[in-house]
Amino acid sequence: MKLNVIKGNRSERIPLLMKELETQGITNFEFWRGIYLPSVKASINAAHKQIVEYASVAEFDEVCIAEDDCKFSGSGAWDYFLKQKPKDFDIYLGGIFLGDPDENGILKNFTGLTLYIVAKRFYETFLSVDPEEHIDVALNGLGRFVVCQPFVVTQYDGFSSNTGKNETYETLQRNRSFFGG
Repeated sequence: MKLNVIKGNRSERIPLLMKELETQGITNFEFWRGIYLPSVKASINAAHKQIVEYASVAEFDEVCIAEDDCKFSGSGAWDYFLKQKPKDFDIYLGGIFLGDPDENGILKNFTGLTLYIVAKRFYETFLSVDPEEHIDVALNGLGRFVVCQPFVVTQYDGFSSNTGKNETYETLQRNRSFFGG
């Protein structure tokens, strides 16, 4: 499966990302430029949607997207993520920050689109959400969301374009199970 990576303008992330891809053995990937609009929410929203729009036009059965600050939880996490992919999902996530999965990994609400797969049947819904909202928040309640358990990704600590400040994700990772951890 090809991994489509949203590459922002943060050049310091690229060496870390390339190491992550190499460690996971991911050779089939493509970079997509970030989109910069007056609002951060709209920029992130549009950056994710550009890839889903492309997949829709190309009539792909599914599309896999990652952000450039994704951090895999251990060697083999990518393969584990792919092997655990459920048959029935609208979005299959590699991990989340907020949200409470049930015993089958099914979520009603979540935040975190660090690594995920969107099914073709959900493209139209994905593309229709409010472009001025945080895209993950706008999607809540609109589909069948399943998160890989244990989680396979988080994000590198550092400056968040989303919040406009330096972030650490330790508190959001508490009480979560991670592959290889």
